[in-house]
Amino acid sequence: MACLGALMAAMATSRFSDRSSRSNTTGLHVLRLDPDLGAEIPAAKRAVAERTCIARAQELPPGRWDADVISGLDRSGFGLLVISGTLCRRVLHSERAGAELLGSGDLLRPWDRIGEWSSIPTESNWTVIEHSHLAVLDADFAQRAAPFPEIAIALTRRGLMRSRYQAILGAIVSQRRVETRLNMLFWHLADRFGSVRGSWVDVPVPLTHSLLGELVAARRPSVTTALARLDEQGVLIRQGRGWRLRGPVPSNLEMMAVAAAD
Repeated sequence: MACLGALMAAMATSRFSDRSSRSNTTGLHVLRLDPDLGAEIPAAKRAVAERTCIARAQELPPGRWDADVISGLDRSGFGLLVISGTLCRRVLHSERAGAELLGSGDLLRPWDRIGEWSSIPTESNWTVIEHSHLAVLDADFAQRAAPFPEIAIALTRRGLMRSRYQAILGAIVSQRRVETRLNMLFWHLADRFGSVRGSWVDVPVPLTHSLLGELVAARRPSVTTALARLDEQGVLIRQGRGWRLRGPVPSNLEMMAVAAAD
């Protein structure tokens, strides 16, 4: 959905600061990189919105990301919009962790956390799985976008979609068999990140067995065993750094039947 070539051209002409997360001083034309964000703006105003709604860029190399270390970030705006790449947010309690994947189009506010008032103490951290570019939708961006309320509505929708994805993950981890959880997870990821290649769907996200275990609430050895079974069935195979999935696509009724059989 994002025009990565235009993004990289913009990044190439910029000056950067932080070592771990570099910040672009020239700005990104957000609606050109994420057209869906301005899709509801009337055609007569859309060109003006595209020129006006620029944001500072944030570049994140693969590895651990300290989301608190962002140079000069104004946290009173909308947050951070993922333009390209894949990130993982982990929530840890005791020795167990849950995780979610985020990619193009997702809206983040990593500095908003459940504080010490929570009855269940947790910690969270971030890992950049694939080299990522974010748009910093700070207060300056919010002012530029103010004449176009459709943008704020679209960003609100993006935030709500994250909660919907979390609900889907909750339904997935409630399945008893790890094999079923992984099959459901990869079809969910195919909807978000996949592309059709003949009878297969490529999910080009480099997910380790450990990370998959966190996504489906299972131990790594159980995940390895379940992946081997899915491979033997010709349902899911490793493809380069990513994965390849073959179906038919399971419908809700088929999922219910699988769950009942478990």
